[in-house]
Amino acid sequence: MSAVPSRLRQLDLFLEEPPSPGELGAEEAALQARYDSLAEQWKLPRARVVLSTRRATGGVITYGPPHVIRVSSHMSAEDRLQTLLHETAHAICFARWGVAEGHSPRFWLVARKLGVARRVAPETERLRRVREANARYAYRCPGCTAEWTRRTPFGRARLCASCERAGRPARLILVRRPKPGCRRAARRR
Repeated sequence: MSAVPSRLRQLDLFLEEPPSPGELGAEEAALQARYDSLAEQWKLPRARVVLSTRRATGGVITYGPPHVIRVSSHMSAEDRLQTLLHETAHAICFARWGVAEGHSPRFWLVARKLGVARRVAPETERLRRVREANARYAYRCPGCTAEWTRRTPFGRARLCASCERAGRPARLILVRRPKPGCRRAARRR
């Protein structure tokens, strides 16, 4: 146990029971088959697809022989497929241009060819509620009225990425911060 008490609210990320091993195995096999067909088409090395009950959302690829792609089992079937396609795009970029490719314009071009529809990670409802409960700072964009919450403040002024892409940059406005009497805020001074 930590000597410093944490101000984070501890909420369970997974309220529902994890899927049964049989359900996981069938879905994992379907995702593995999808990756294998894409690997053959794009001349990729083998990879192992794993449905993880420990990941709250999204996925991750670990490079190596063989690559391992972990996808959260807590998402919908469509979000799992989108995540697999996203991680497959990373595998393609790794094979062609190396690990430093990240989320470059070339990566997004490959991802769109694979059928990736979104640019942001899917988020389960429970994870969204946990983040909101632990958020101490809130920012709002005056252009599109979108709102973001964060545990820590931005270090400098930020522009709304979607408004900037649309050609009308807007600076985010801080709309909520911890109360000045808060112990943690006083400690940082």
